[in-house]
Amino acid sequence: MASFQLRQFHFFKRESLKDLPEAFGQPDLLMASNGGDLIFLADSAGFIHIVNRKLVVRSFMAASDAHGMRITQMLHIHQTRTLLTVEENVSAATSRSAIKLWSVDSLLRHEDTQPVVVKYQQPTSTPYPLTAVAATPSISQIALGFAGGHMVLIRGNILKSKSTKQRTLHVAPEPVTNLHFVTDAAGTRVTLFATTTAQTMVFDTSGSKSEPAVLEERGCGIGCSLMNEEDELIVARDEAIYTYTVDGRGPCFAFDAPKVLLRRFKHYLLLATAAPSSMAPNLANGDDHPPVDATESRVYSYNDPTTFTILDTKNKLVAYTGVVPGGVRGVATEWGSIFVLGGHGTMDFFSEKDLLERLDILYRQNLYPLAVKMAQNGNYDMASVAGIYKRYGDWLYSKDDFDSAMLQYVQTIGVVEPSYIIRKYLDAQRLNNLTSYLQELHTAGMATSDHTTLLLNCYTKLRDEERLNQFIHTQEDYQFDVDTAIHVCRQAGFYEQALYLADKFSKTGMYLKLKIEDQDDIKAALEYMRKLGDTDISAYLAEFGRRCLGSLPSETTELLVDVCLNGMDVRAAAATANEMHDEMPAPYADTTSLLSMRRIQHLFADQPTWLAAFLERIITRRWLPSDSSRELIAEEDSDMKSAWNTLLELYLCSVESPLHELNSSSSPSEKQTPKERALNLLRNPRTNIDWERAYVLCASNGFTEGIAALYEQRGDIAALLDLYIEHDSLPSMRQLLDEHGESQPDLYIKALHYLARNPQLADNEELLADCLSTIEKHNLMSPLRVLQALGDSEQSGVTLGMVRGYIMRQINATSKRIEDNKTAIASYTSEFKVHSEKMDALKNKPIVFQSTKCTSCMAPLDLPSVHFLCKHSYHQRCLGDIGDSCPRCQAENQKLEDQRRAQEISAKQHDAFFDKLQHSDEGFDVIANWFAKSPFAFTKLIDQ
Repeated sequence: MASFQLRQFHFFKRESLKDLPEAFGQPDLLMASNGGDLIFLADSAGFIHIVNRKLVVRSFMAASDAHGMRITQMLHIHQTRTLLTVEENVSAATSRSAIKLWSVDSLLRHEDTQPVVVKYQQPTSTPYPLTAVAATPSISQIALGFAGGHMVLIRGNILKSKSTKQRTLHVAPEPVTNLHFVTDAAGTRVTLFATTTAQTMVFDTSGSKSEPAVLEERGCGIGCSLMNEEDELIVARDEAIYTYTVDGRGPCFAFDAPKVLLRRFKHYLLLATAAPSSMAPNLANGDDHPPVDATESRVYSYNDPTTFTILDTKNKLVAYTGVVPGGVRGVATEWGSIFVLGGHGTMDFFSEKDLLERLDILYRQNLYPLAVKMAQNGNYDMASVAGIYKRYGDWLYSKDDFDSAMLQYVQTIGVVEPSYIIRKYLDAQRLNNLTSYLQELHTAGMATSDHTTLLLNCYTKLRDEERLNQFIHTQEDYQFDVDTAIHVCRQAGFYEQALYLADKFSKTGMYLKLKIEDQDDIKAALEYMRKLGDTDISAYLAEFGRRCLGSLPSETTELLVDVCLNGMDVRAAAATANEMHDEMPAPYADTTSLLSMRRIQHLFADQPTWLAAFLERIITRRWLPSDSSRELIAEEDSDMKSAWNTLLELYLCSVESPLHELNSSSSPSEKQTPKERALNLLRNPRTNIDWERAYVLCASNGFTEGIAALYEQRGDIAALLDLYIEHDSLPSMRQLLDEHGESQPDLYIKALHYLARNPQLADNEELLADCLSTIEKHNLMSPLRVLQALGDSEQSGVTLGMVRGYIMRQINATSKRIEDNKTAIASYTSEFKVHSEKMDALKNKPIVFQSTKCTSCMAPLDLPSVHFLCKHSYHQRCLGDIGDSCPRCQAENQKLEDQRRAQEISAKQHDAFFDKLQHSDEGFDVIANWFAKSPFAFTKLIDQ
């Protein structure tokens, strides 16, 4: 007998239906159903009984009236609601089978329905029993199989009994046992599977020719094959259950037992075996009995008890097995249940237990893997399946099988709270298992920052650098908190891993911290910063610049210079775009975060020498090139002034720039000191230094040369002379007088006072003579003031011999001026006397006109005539409209009138008078000259 290795369960409830209708008690019943919500029974008398869900029976005579005719086969085609019956005369050995098609709907309406008789011709002269029949869903094709091995195909409008054609598909040497049609979704291709007792074949019946394709040289018995939902042929043989497609045999399911019937219910296979098996106790009365001896003979009678088995091929188990007394006459799967018709007129009802009941059975036997598989096949939701894995893991954990338990816990990720599993594996001896779980948690994307921290801590505790690298380097989507991972790696000393993560995820700040603070690799950090954008590099240089300057000042200074210059370019471009009202390009959209020169300078707080180097580089590359004549924006102009002022202050504090030591090719004797560079800076016409600040710096540092350069730059020669006088710098003072004395002779006055106050320098007769000569030449001071200046100081060392020549020249010049004035006075007096006499004569004495000719036409005068006081006479006709003025004297009179008016206007210009008086060294001469123009002659009295 058979030996089964499959697990057996009772996943179905078996009930025997009581009080069945009388139709179920008929002998030799034939049973059929195919999803039409009906069960069909055929008895030996030729009646067909239609049973509905309420077990209400509708019966009608289907067999012919001829003696011995009975229904041997039934096929319900639910797509067209048609019942196909095969009618044979069981009393005649050579009778011809009749095939009829019944309309089920008409039968249910109790109509007098006449069936459609399918006409066909026997393939041989000797009639053979019809052993198999099949029809397509549309009943456009019907296949017939005979005991003689003939397979006949009928095509056409069979339901209308019109235009049908018949042909023989194949003639097998053995009886045909089963036929099954398969139609594709479009209904264009029709395939026919056929089995005999010795072969399994397939035909393509879509065309006119159908050559058989033998799938296997083995067949099966009648009723031992069917088509599943995937349009695969299932064949039940004694040793196993096989699967076939049009391409050949597929997988098989071992189940050793002599099969007599095969049916399908959902994903279950329903089997009836011809003999009791060792695994099938007799459950007819619900009691368990010992199994039948496996050595029992395989010869059984038709009415012997039959084992009914429900196989779950997906889960590889026996869902139910039991004995049906009297054998299985038929199996129907309707209304979500299984109905088994027994040979003694019994009807057993099988209903599937719900999934929770089935799982509970498996839980009690600790068959958790099978429970998981069953739940998955039962379309259980993920949470429920995870709950099974959790129970399985808890059971394994209780058995101290921690590794296997962890495999189950991993399947609960996303459903079970991770802390539940983590707490179980916090022991140091189970860190490997915990690490595996946390890895899977990260892969599923369910990890939090705490889980990342714990996982990385596990790696560090285990010192498992290989797995740590694998975790970090092989992640595709990196479902973890990167900041936490970097922090943990850094804390544990795994700097390379932390650097990898920081670089991959652009955690620039953390990357630089690792390089600078942990590894002290300043050079690599600087190289990394050079690859950053303007905004980023500005931020990180502001943070790490001082540390970098302390280790690599030269390289850091160069980087700061590049960043600062680039920031200036960006700001200038942004300002240009703003002025033109253009849309700012993306790099110029935000310039506030760029590192400016003034924001950089504080980094050099403890590196003044490199600050000088930084400023020198900026100035040299940005503002000193010959082509840098562009207009600066306000911010850059402010930066430039700050750079010049700071560099000057550094030079004045004797700060030596390293760039001079590194780049200078001159000999030590030619090398400039910081003060000399400061002086060159001040004298450079292209510098833009704040004058007041530079003056304060130079003054506070006692840098006289710098102050002199500032005065010279400003053009304040008087202040420069005061500086030289203050510092008793006689050579500089003499050089200044030589250069600017002609343009600013007033400088000699200050020099004269200085010489008078400093007797130790009084022996410089040449400089004193020059001063006196220039003062005399430009009449800068009166001789009296000169003498007072030279003699006021009690310490004056100027002797009379030093100024004898000047005094003599002044006396001679004064004497000559007095004589000239006397001569001018005498001349003015004489002229005044003449004019006074004329005026008096005009006012008081008569004037005699003796002219006899007209001054205009030179003709003798006649009346009327006109005589003028100038003694010119004219004919009245010659004057015309001239008026009261003599034409001959009119020009001279007009000139005198213009002079008078000019004096009148000048007398009213008081501002001009005071301005001239203020800027003149001889104020008395200005006043005298003004009085000479009779300013009060035009004054008018105003009555109060």
